Amino acid sequence: MKDIDTLRRTRNIEGLIAALTDPDEIVRLTAAEALGAVGDERAIEPLARLKFSDPDASVRRAASLAHTQVSARLADKRTIEGMHLKP
Repeated sequence: MKDIDTLRRTRNIEGLIAALTDPDEIVRLTAAEALGAVGDERAIEPLARLKFSDPDASVRRAASLAHTQVSARLADKRTIEGMHLKP
């Protein structure tokens, strides 16, 4: 399944994560960008691996940016949840 836009629109996180191992670097790069935009915490580990191991520098950069985006979104979520817990 290489239609990254469809995977992103339907929030198919598992499909996007699977696309990170596609032989085509454009598919991997686009999947990493989509995971960053979606911000699902399941993407943290696969993006962390990709940002250090992909043979293509552009894919590594995209994975690094996406990893940062997802991490920031999770930190924001935890901050907001913490605010709701305070009396």
